[in-house]
Amino acid sequence: MNADNQLPLVSIIINNYNYSRYLKEAIDSALHQTYPHVEVIVVDDGSIDESPTVIQQYGDRIIPILKKNGGQASAFNAGFAASQGDIIFFLDSDDVFSVNKVQEICNFLCKKMVENPYVMVYHLLECIDTKGISLGHKVPSSPYNVPANLYSYTCQYRFFPYAASPTSGIAMSRMLAQKIFPIPEQGVLTSADEFVVRPALLIGEVYGVDQVLAKYRLHDANNWYGKPKVKNKEFIAIIESFLNSKLKENNKKPVVSYFESMDARNYYLLNGSRKDLLMLLRKIPSWGINKKTIKFGLKTILLAINLSFKKGAET
Repeated sequence: MNADNQLPLVSIIINNYNYSRYLKEAIDSALHQTYPHVEVIVVDDGSIDESPTVIQQYGDRIIPILKKNGGQASAFNAGFAASQGDIIFFLDSDDVFSVNKVQEICNFLCKKMVENPYVMVYHLLECIDTKGISLGHKVPSSPYNVPANLYSYTCQYRFFPYAASPTSGIAMSRMLAQKIFPIPEQGVLTSADEFVVRPALLIGEVYGVDQVLAKYRLHDANNWYGKPKVKNKEFIAIIESFLNSKLKENNKKPVVSYFESMDARNYYLLNGSRKDLLMLLRKIPSWGINKKTIKFGLKTILLAINLSFKKGAET
């Protein structure tokens, strides 16, 4: 038997939409890993540029999926459905894997999977420009200092932070992925990683690796970096419903409620009023009186005052 075939099979799912100018570099970085037992799945979400031609050039070195445009979530679903790997990696087509990424993450993840098969791992990414030149900073800047599972946190505070990297830094066990996929497609054209990372933080264990193992490209078409992290009400309703359904499937109480959480302040700062902000103060006793909630309360009062002055100046 080939020794490589005794290793866990890794599936690298590349999602692409109209990024033909970057796609070849992404595919090559997935194919040229030091880890030997890899399948590369390239999902093209109805591109109208040269992406299908780029994909065709790879022949049977990759598993191509050319589908009608349906958004990033639909591309994730199609890629996972076609995968066979024991470990699943995700790669946006404008980003690039380091040559040793899969080996390093598999070493870490396999150790964690001995204790718990439902594990996700993320790492740091080096930010680069359109030409691949380093911009001198990382995303995230360091691993998040949070517990491996945030269910208890969510029971108290009703929502929780996105404590991981963007898509190209994420890998997870197939067993955890099977608990998560398929993810909702309607209304999820972008930010589909929210539907991968957030359930993992509730029903699995998530660990950050303090290594830079991929490049994250910044350009005008980025849908995540530098953009407001506040979603619209439709997106919030979809993610809430999905997370609570996953909690129920795993015999946990469905406790996710964005507008009952401290995170709602971010939404109200953009879309609400002074009254909305002050109403949040009434929820503090339900979260518990502690340093975190006291700090939140004081800052919310100041923000409400500033919001009143700002809106008064605009009228």
